[in-house]
Amino acid sequence: MPDGRKVAIFWDYENCCPPLKSQAFAIVNGIQRIAHVFGSVTTFKAYLDMSAQSSNAAFRSEFQPSGVSMIDCPHNGRKDVVDKMILVDMLAFAIDHHSPATVILIAGDRDYAYAMSTLRLRQYNVILIAPTSSNVSQSLKSQASLVIDWNYAILRKRPEADTLP
Repeated sequence: MPDGRKVAIFWDYENCCPPLKSQAFAIVNGIQRIAHVFGSVTTFKAYLDMSAQSSNAAFRSEFQPSGVSMIDCPHNGRKDVVDKMILVDMLAFAIDHHSPATVILIAGDRDYAYAMSTLRLRQYNVILIAPTSSNVSQSLKSQASLVIDWNYAILRKRPEADTLP
């Protein structure tokens, strides 16, 4: 682990939602395992509209004891609430923690590309954990220092090319 380097994790839970049958602590441990390569985690936040996700409340309740702060983002008919809250928190982290530091974004939404680019220009290490799908914007991936496959690294799903017919 790099000595003294700080890491913040910002998770767009609505965009990268784990399967209901998965174990929350296993998901969190997978994310932390990756984060600890870059330093010590000072912030670990997951953002979602909890009223819209009420069906998996028991699953979500397992995240808090694992050190994840669940941030309620009620939409109330508005769009991009989660995105805006994550963007503000990412930049607040950068103000409070000078580079070198690492920001880990778990998302697939291209709306984060400009903030990621801005952080990288200021010598922050920006790690993107995103699902491998055609829906993940290339402009988002291109702004990351490193892109990690959500399905493989976190959910432990083998790539389709590696599975037998």
